[in-house]
Amino acid sequence: MWEELGFRDNPYSPKPILANEEGSELLVGRDVELRKLMTYIRSSDTHPTLEGPNGVGKTSLVSVAGYKLLKEFEDGKPGAYIPLSSPFQLTSEDTLQSFKQRVLYAVAQQFIASRGLLKEKGYSVPDGDEIDQWLNFPLFHLTGGGASVAGFGGNATRSTAPNSSAGFSESGFVSTVMKWLKECFPSRAAGGFICVIDNLELLETSRGARELLEAIRDELLNISGLRWVLCGARGIVRSSASSPRLQGVLAEPIDVKPINDVSAEKALLKRIEVYSMGEANPPVEAAGFGHIYRIGNRNLRNALKYCEDFSMWAYLEGNLIEDSQDKMKLIEAWMAETADRYEQDTKGVGRRAWRVFDDLVTQNGTASPSEYEQFGYRTQQAMRPQLKLLEDARLIESAIDESDNRRRTIVVTSRGWIVNYKRSGFEIS
Repeated sequence: MWEELGFRDNPYSPKPILANEEGSELLVGRDVELRKLMTYIRSSDTHPTLEGPNGVGKTSLVSVAGYKLLKEFEDGKPGAYIPLSSPFQLTSEDTLQSFKQRVLYAVAQQFIASRGLLKEKGYSVPDGDEIDQWLNFPLFHLTGGGASVAGFGGNATRSTAPNSSAGFSESGFVSTVMKWLKECFPSRAAGGFICVIDNLELLETSRGARELLEAIRDELLNISGLRWVLCGARGIVRSSASSPRLQGVLAEPIDVKPINDVSAEKALLKRIEVYSMGEANPPVEAAGFGHIYRIGNRNLRNALKYCEDFSMWAYLEGNLIEDSQDKMKLIEAWMAETADRYEQDTKGVGRRAWRVFDDLVTQNGTASPSEYEQFGYRTQQAMRPQLKLLEDARLIESAIDESDNRRRTIVVTSRGWIVNYKRSGFEIS
């Protein structure tokens, strides 16, 4: 479909921007936050943190920052700041041991990928065969026809399990990688691998997971050669992650707010330019994207998702047109029809629940149930039935703390913002 429209790929993809030159081009409207994050990674003795609404672009910002720092090192700037290939997430299923193993395994893999560059720049790097031994030989390959070691012997379908021999013990692997890091990055100025913990708001649902974050302080956050970036929504860094044990380890969060309307339209134009193969016919142009962006309370990821949905609909229904004004009218009609359809699914929401919803919208779509008095209730418990009705209609979502089963944060969903568009008479605030 995209090739028929003149694009080499989907220009409305809601996936995070990749850590490459193209991703650097696509990151529009984030110059201030990008400079601040790169400066903290290079120069601070605390680890930088990011806070912002889900879908605002935190993951993309971190990816581009890591890519730019790596390019600066390749171009001769002091300090080897090298991002790991993928971010980490902490959940209640993690233990300190399992998370540490995941991190150090990823670090060992990155040593392989970056060994040539580090050696060229005069860094002390481990022997390639030694890294390969730790990453590959500590596995038995279990097969239906018997066991094999390092791929030799046996047949049939294989799975893996840790080698229990003393030479490949867990403590041996950990101490070896720690030794590599210390020798390669003897000081903060020397740099380090950039490790990202994303979606930190997952910690809000489990006391055990929050305790895990504190536990990794000494085990991982203070390791020489690792520079951490923590990302989360809903004030999670300022609350759960800002315990006394983490003060002085984590920096004050960088607020990542929605980019302004002009930058949002520029970001869409840049995507069309980068993905175009020449004469392209984008189903959603800058003005249409701005319209969708504002309806959804300026959530970049959701706006791109609805642009993709509209493009699919227009292609399958044969509604691809060339004129920009006609495109805008078609987008407005499609969004209005979508809003009508979503509102039809809210029949169970009563007058009192709608009043809570409307008040929540006036607070930019986010609040804590502890603010119940602002919604006209005497107790938090009295407001709960209305929140439940709104949740069932998928107009809001709540973060629930498993330790006490209380809602900690309530936010309007993308569907909720579109229903609000209908309830507002198809006008955008």
